[in-house]
Parts: sequence; structure tokens; C-alpha cells
Amino acid sequence: MIYRTFRAPTYKEAVLSAKMELGSDVYILGRKEVKEGGFLGLFSRTLTEITVAKNEDVIGSMEKKGNKIGDAKIGTDEKEKSASQENNRRTPEKMETEEHKTVMEELKEIKSRLEKMAEKRSEEKHNSFLEKLVMDLTGNDFSKEFINEIREKFECELSLSEVQNPKVLEEKLKNYILSSIDTAGPIEIGEGKPTVVVLVGPTGVGKTTTIAKLAATYGIVQKRKVELLTIDSYRIAAIEQLGKYAELMQIPYTVINSREEFKHAIMNSKSEIIFVDTAGRSQKNNLGLAEMRNILDGVKVNLDIQLVISATTKYRDALDIMTRFNQLMYNKVIITKLDETNTIGSMLSIMNPEKKLSYFTTGQGVPDDIEIAEKEKLLDMLVFEELCAG
Repeated sequence: MIYRTFRAPTYKEAVLSAKMELGSDVYILGRKEVKEGGFLGLFSRTLTEITVAKNEDVIGSMEKKGNKIGDAKIGTDEKEKSASQENNRRTPEKMETEEHKTVMEELKEIKSRLEKMAEKRSEEKHNSFLEKLVMDLTGNDFSKEFINEIREKFECELSLSEVQNPKVLEEKLKNYILSSIDTAGPIEIGEGKPTVVVLVGPTGVGKTTTIAKLAATYGIVQKRKVELLTIDSYRIAAIEQLGKYAELMQIPYTVINSREEFKHAIMNSKSEIIFVDTAGRSQKNNLGLAEMRNILDGVKVNLDIQLVISATTKYRDALDIMTRFNQLMYNKVIITKLDETNTIGSMLSIMNPEKKLSYFTTGQGVPDDIEIAEKEKLLDMLVFEELCAG
């Protein structure tokens, strides 16, 4: 038996095509819905496919198999009747609606894919420019914690156009750093009672030299009544060094060995400002820090306690120093040895507005190499090689 297949948008059209080509005396052997056209499964259309044979072919096949012709016709009639009923249920309008719905769903899927692709490309561009900023921050010795915080913040807050602009990125970074730093300005001298400035910090950061610079600034340059004290009975060389500075500047100088001596010196001073040098203490020496706290607590006046820290200190050590020296209740920070480092990121990573910057030192010269702290000086030390190259 020879059979043919025909496709059309509807069942009726498929049957009509078959009858036009094979004649009106045909039998419907099968029917199914198929998809045709499109690209990668998209935008295809649904057609009705029927399988038909000529009447004489069907009768001959039935006779060979020993079946009654009437039974074949009945079966064929039943199939045609069932197909006709199904076709009646699936009106052209209904099929068109279903096709429209299918197309709309496919379009939505395509749109979603395109949006995801665009978002991914945008994110890749976003991250590529931020990666340059990360490289610059790493080159400036900023901590990993600081870098991660900046990156997360900029990823959320900055648009792609802002991230692609090196000047905008640099400006945003500097503004963020500026918001995390506060400065104290010069030492304020009160009336009636002396201002007591105490410098604390670990060994080797330059406390004694910094005390001499401050004493020379206020005693010689500003002609204030200045006095020097040292609570350092451990370093004979430091006592002698500060004593020589005091002698050259003709400033009163006293070595303190106990809490009572410190209290007596403060209460009986006739000076406008007293600078107090202290013994260098490792931040891990909790006993030494407690002894220092005990001596300082011996006076009832407000002390201006300032932590001295070197710009060359590694981030982890600097963070540990600032944290452990908190028991001395310092409220200001002096950064020394800015001239001995090329990067300032470690210092900027530990700054917070609660600990105000007061002074920077930039060399060994007394009293020249000391200046009132300004945020912009630290920002000027930053280098943006990757962003500039981009």
C-alpha cells in the first residue's frame, strides 16, 4: 500500500490538500501535530500532518490480509469521525491563540536570556575596572579588609559609567578615605592650668625626638612657657638625649620615677604647656602598659594623651598597637617617619574619626621636621598607576 503525508496549518486544510492531489476517495490513516521552521527551536510554527492512502490501495491491502472491506471502512469512518470531532473542538481561533501564546512565551525567554547576557557583560566590565583599583590599593599597602570593603561598596553604589572613569574612581576613593579620618589641629593651650601633653607608643617610633620638636615649636618659636618631663627610667640614653635638648632650649626638665613625683610635678608647674615623654612599651607588654596607666592616673587634670606610631609599621602591627594602647585612653595620633616610606595604605587602613590625627614628622631635624596633620598630605602620597594607565 502506498501512502502519502500532507501538512497544513489546520486539519481541514491538510485533508483538502490530500483530496486535491489524490482525489476525493481517500482514507485518513493517521494525524499528528508537528513543528516546522524557526531557529534552534525558536519561532517555529505548529502544523497538522495527516497520513492518507487511496481507497483502492486500502481495499486491496485489506483483502490480502483477509479482512472485510466493510470493517475497514467502518474503522476508517470512525477515525474520520473522531478526527472531525477533535478538529471541531480545536477551532481556528483557538489554535491561533495557542500559537500566539507559544510565540509570546518564547519571546519572553529570549528577552530574559538577552538581559542576562547584557547584565553579565556589564558586570564583567564593572569588575575589570574595579580590579585595577584593587591593584592600586594593594600597591599602596592597604589592608585586605579595607580593599574588600571598598570593592563591595563601589560594586553596589557606582554605575558602570562611573567605574569606567579613572578620575571618578580616584575621587570616590579619596572621599571615602577622608570620611574615615579626622584631624585635631594644633595643641590648644588653656588658661590658669598647664596643658599636659603625654606621648605614648612602642619603642623606636621617635617619641623623644617628637617631644623635642614640639617643645622647640612652642617654647622657642611661639615663646610659650614650656616644661619637659620624662617617665622613662629604663633608657638612660633617652633621658640624656632629652636632657640635652632641654638644656639647649633652656627649658625646665624633670625625670619622673613614680606616680607621686608625676603628680607633684604637674601640680607645682608654672608652665603653660608640659610635654611628657614616656618609656617605649611593646603593645604586648600588658604589665608595662598598666604601670604607665597607674602613673598617669595620679593627676586630676585632663591629659592630652597622644599615640605615636611610625608610618613604616605593618598593618597588622599598627592595628594591634592602636588596639592595645587604648587602655591608656589616648585620643590623638602622631604619625612619624613619613619620609621613610613610599606607601601610606597601612596607616590609612587603621584610621577612624575617633582617633584624631594631630601631627606628622618628616625627618630628624628639630624643630623643622614636624607639621600639623592634614588629610590631604596622606592622600597625596597615594599612587594610582593602574588607573592612570587605564
